[in-house]
Amino acid sequence: MVNKVYGIGVGPGDYKLLTLKAVEILKKVDTIFVPISKEGKESYAYNIIKPILDENSKNIVKLLFPMSKNKEYLKKYWDEGFNKVINCDGDVAIITIGDPTLYSTFSYLWKKLKENNIDVKIINGIPSPMACAGLLNMPLVEGDENIAILPQGRDLEKIIDKFDTIVVMKTKKLGDILRNIPNLDDNYIIGIVSKGFCSDEYIQYGKLSEINFDEVNEYLSLAIIKRVRE
Repeated sequence: MVNKVYGIGVGPGDYKLLTLKAVEILKKVDTIFVPISKEGKESYAYNIIKPILDENSKNIVKLLFPMSKNKEYLKKYWDEGFNKVINCDGDVAIITIGDPTLYSTFSYLWKKLKENNIDVKIINGIPSPMACAGLLNMPLVEGDENIAILPQGRDLEKIIDKFDTIVVMKTKKLGDILRNIPNLDDNYIIGIVSKGFCSDEYIQYGKLSEINFDEVNEYLSLAIIKRVRE
């Protein structure tokens, strides 16, 4: 039976942004579990860590977590993943892009492991909002500014005037949402990073009218919407 489980954030996409702690743990565990969204599809998280591993010395096991919002449908895969993890011997790592505490696929297993008194330790990674703010060369918040993080821009039109900075995780429908918000061009600057830290990284920065939203219909995309202060 498994001894200890490490939930490891592998950061936004560049293996050089892995923490020293993450590298240390990944090199010493007996098994590394890597998430995939579809059978036969590569694991983005695994591709990040490959350069620091001797592949022949590690037991790499895939965990299938389909892209679905149906919790009843997903429960089968969460249970299968849980059983794979607890039936491994020794110490294991479950990797996730970004940070395990922020919209992570690992959180589903995390709860179940804790409920069953499995020893779990979190190794934080660089979260995508911070990493993308760096790519955009802009501060997320300063001084007494406040911030909100929204999945898919949900309820953005209801809260946009209440925050100085809004981070939108996944921007597929963002253009349509923003175009229905009045006076946005006058009061906000938008930065969008699509596939950050990949070879086909695409960055846009400017007013709403200057952003080409047809270029950001990508799962691995993030927007930072920042109020312009006088």
